[in-house]
Amino acid sequence: MAKSSRAALAGLLAGPAALAVAGMLVNGCNLLMNLVTARVLDSDSYGAVSVQVSIFLILSVAGNALLIAVVQHETSGSGDTRREQWSWIRRLRGVCGIGIGIATVAALALARPVATLMSYDHPVAIAEATIGAALWTLLCVERGLIQARGAYQRLAVNFVVEGFVRIGLVILFVLCGMGVNGAGLGIVIGVLVGAEHGRWAVARTPRLPRQAPAAPTMPVHVDNSLPPATGPIPIPIPAPRPSARQSVIADTTVALGALVPLALLQNMDVVIVGWLGKSGVGGYAAISTACKVPVFIGLAVANFLLPEAARRRKEGRPAGGTLAVALAFVVAPGLLLATIGLVGAKWLIGLVFGPHLTGASDALWVLALSMTLLAVTLMFTTYLLGAGVRRVVGVLAVATVATTGALVSAGGGAMPTAVAALAAELLTAMAVGLLVVQLHHADRQEAAQRPQAPQRPQAADGGYPAPV
Repeated sequence: MAKSSRAALAGLLAGPAALAVAGMLVNGCNLLMNLVTARVLDSDSYGAVSVQVSIFLILSVAGNALLIAVVQHETSGSGDTRREQWSWIRRLRGVCGIGIGIATVAALALARPVATLMSYDHPVAIAEATIGAALWTLLCVERGLIQARGAYQRLAVNFVVEGFVRIGLVILFVLCGMGVNGAGLGIVIGVLVGAEHGRWAVARTPRLPRQAPAAPTMPVHVDNSLPPATGPIPIPIPAPRPSARQSVIADTTVALGALVPLALLQNMDVVIVGWLGKSGVGGYAAISTACKVPVFIGLAVANFLLPEAARRRKEGRPAGGTLAVALAFVVAPGLLLATIGLVGAKWLIGLVFGPHLTGASDALWVLALSMTLLAVTLMFTTYLLGAGVRRVVGVLAVATVATTGALVSAGGGAMPTAVAALAAELLTAMAVGLLVVQLHHADRQEAAQRPQAPQRPQAADGGYPAPV
């Protein structure tokens, strides 16, 4: 029994560990890319690359929402034959391909007017960011299928392949003198390579076998005098809707409503500081980048938590342990970073970003705690989406508005902004965490109302009497 428990724990840790390591590798290379481009390009060109990457990240939220919908539909186990199981995937890939074509034409046609409107000197870079985000939807379809099939090591490899190709090409093209447009071309090619690798991985990853929800194995005789069951068996998630298209569209819409506020909570503090206190935005941006480590790890681990939470609940198994493991992977590095910020923030920022960007280092530990709480909120939100709880969208919308007001009221100073962010993220994590508590309470109530198989009387020797 102890051996099987250790094996189960090892299996539970293997998935998030592989994804966390892959996330750290990719984000470490991403930091290297920022350091190289900052030193090769002049300040205006580096700023233009930052704007291009920001446009790509904002537009790619749609692909991330589609990924959640794909995971939810694939884990529902729809389709009895192999042909039925693959038909909706082929249709979705075809729709993504049409969308990529439309986005490419629109990006090439509208890039120059949009660049003029934004006073941005690189219209081709805007088109590249848009095309890259369109290709990202196809990559997210493949990653969603890999997640739902439990192939977390292959998913981690896909992270590394896409990230290394994209980052390596950006550095190569910039060093070759292609400038901002070269960086955008690297993004497009890297995402395309990642999507093709994901398709290859999906073709070699079978769907997990279906497991029926937990049920009594002994014959049950209906007896209204029996007490209700008290086991913590969660309710299964709702059955899939008849139409795959309607299911994916509905789930994508809900996921988009949750991911947009999370993206704003992650990035709007730098924008507000730049708006209200431009002289200190460089130093604040440096500590903000350093403090994103828990969030980056959380984004990687969420690829494990979402399908596992959905699958376990569908099978009638508790998913709280999966959530606890995911939380440990994001809280531990966040607390470590906050500790470093208390004793050596100026040294850390000076070493990584340069001594000219240490002006806001005193606020590093506060912002590290804030981003750790944001990573916790991300885990809670992913867990709730996997369980089909849609109220989280409204909670996050209200929290985003409240956080915006708190950050604006801080006036643009580094420490006041970090303190305001910490207070806002704490309240947000508590509000979303309350939904998780309510979900588990509803599970226990549902389990208590289920009939339980009667226990057969035991013989004196401890065994069961022979049937008559």
